[in-house]
Amino acid sequence: MSLLVANPTSRKKIRALTNAIREILGLQDEKCFPVVEFLELGLPQIFHDFSYEIVAPHELKNKYGVTYPEKNVIRLREDVYENAISGIGRDRFTVAHEIGHFIMHRPGSIALARNQAIENIPKYRDPEWQANTFAAELLAPPHIIKGMSVKEIALCCGVSLYVAQIQSGQI
Repeated sequence: MSLLVANPTSRKKIRALTNAIREILGLQDEKCFPVVEFLELGLPQIFHDFSYEIVAPHELKNKYGVTYPEKNVIRLREDVYENAISGIGRDRFTVAHEIGHFIMHRPGSIALARNQAIENIPKYRDPEWQANTFAAELLAPPHIIKGMSVKEIALCCGVSLYVAQIQSGQI
């Protein structure tokens, strides 16, 4: 759980958002969503002052990526970015996760979790849960994966087996 709370958002609303993104881009039936291309080309068209930075791993220490919605910047570790380009599921997920933060957690939609124990924050208000859900729904939406095995989901959608299990309802 996070020390921050986000505006309440359900999986259903996040799914509608990711489906709308896919539809606007004409990618509603694309099995392997082009997440790096969306980062590089799509987001700058939607958010004209958006930028992304690829940085050396030591600059982000123990983080794979960081998003600063108030600065319109996503920073990704170089190894994560290169692995996402190469189709590595975990790293594609990381890129989608940071895009989720950028889109859903604009300034004013996040606050400190004051006077509330972290374990008492419902997941639908947890920004990390929201960004994870966004990434999973963008990369492996139910209408694409229906009838697929976990292995097929991972291969076709370019996600890890763990994400494929979650999206298939096995976890």
